[in-house]
Amino acid sequence: MRIVVLIAFLALAGCGAFRPTFENCAETPVYAGAKELPPLRVPEGVDAPDTGNALKVPAVTVPEKPLDGRCIDIPPSYGAPRPPAGG
Repeated sequence: MRIVVLIAFLALAGCGAFRPTFENCAETPVYAGAKELPPLRVPEGVDAPDTGNALKVPAVTVPEKPLDGRCIDIPPSYGAPRPPAGG
């Protein structure tokens, strides 16, 4: 029984070693390097697909980096104090 508890403890403790890669906004996000593909070339004799309802993707913009280097995409810790009401 102790072995099972020890293995469970080590497995859960090991999960804390893997930190998300998005905690530091000092690096440019991967999606900012995405490249646009050329339009679809349709051979003669074949109908082009209807692109009237195609997904419109906005231009990629890299958000301004916060001063403290942390991403604003990460929620504050659970025990963070709340701002005063009505302020």
